[in-house]
Amino acid sequence: MADEAASNPQYAWPYLDELTPGEQVDTFLAVRKAELRRTRDNKPFLLLDLGDRTGHIKANVWDDAETFLKALPVGTLVKVRATPQEYQGKLELKLHLIRPVTDADEFEPDRFVPKTDRDPELDWTVIRDAVKAVEHKGIKQLLDGLLADEELIDKFTLAPAGKMWHHGYLGGLLEHTASIMGLVLKLCEHYPKLNRDLLVAGTLCHDIGKLWELQTDSVIDYTVRGRLEGHIVIGAEFLQRRMDEIEELDFETRVQIKHLVLSHQGMLEQSSPVVPMTREAFVLYYLDEIDSKLNALDRIYDKHQGQPGDFTEWVNLLGRHLYKGESQ
Repeated sequence: MADEAASNPQYAWPYLDELTPGEQVDTFLAVRKAELRRTRDNKPFLLLDLGDRTGHIKANVWDDAETFLKALPVGTLVKVRATPQEYQGKLELKLHLIRPVTDADEFEPDRFVPKTDRDPELDWTVIRDAVKAVEHKGIKQLLDGLLADEELIDKFTLAPAGKMWHHGYLGGLLEHTASIMGLVLKLCEHYPKLNRDLLVAGTLCHDIGKLWELQTDSVIDYTVRGRLEGHIVIGAEFLQRRMDEIEELDFETRVQIKHLVLSHQGMLEQSSPVVPMTREAFVLYYLDEIDSKLNALDRIYDKHQGQPGDFTEWVNLLGRHLYKGESQ
């Protein structure tokens, strides 16, 4: 599976959502996962998860598996010649040729990582309007400083909110944050005992560590720091440094904002260092859960659109099938 004819710039390299079973194609993909497995006869083979911005698909390398494992680490861009085929109700690639891309290959550089189709200014407007209404001087200074940091805003605008589960695309973090912010503002009107300023700060900052937890060069994957520390620790450390620069932020307010970041995943078994212990922390946790789950459900339903049957395939992260009734 070494090489094939040189790239043809006139050829429209198909995306995964354009593949037809049984029709051989040449195209470019990114290695999302590469695992050495063994057959029942104990023969090694390489299980690949290949993707572009429209989805991902499995493929197996049956010969020289160890060699290809070294040549195709996660993140490698590859050119493949393959035939899509159905296996147990899913589309897989039967590989004929696969190799890393070269300088001679011509393809769209943005074809690999999915991105939002939303206008980021719509989301930034929601966030900026919420920050403008903050009354606490220290919190206002903290959030104004974040919004004035152009490098930070550029990273935030492009960052994904997750690797594969929810908002796993460029712009996903901003979309997720603005969505929660809109919910926070409505909930604060309904429950006047909530501290709106704290919730606005916690919403903007709860996932800010993902700016350094995830990288998006060819696939969305964890950075070394992201894998070793996680976005909650990274975000809490970043926020602590920013808060230490602001005299108007009293100790009590700093602790409460930091608690929102540390507890926003709700439970210790979900990697939250602490559990929610304030009204605002409970609200942020549940709104984060609602927004992330609904985004993930949308992705799952979209994936199964047009497929036969009343239920989706088994969803491991939810531990259930999902009903595909007409209302869905």
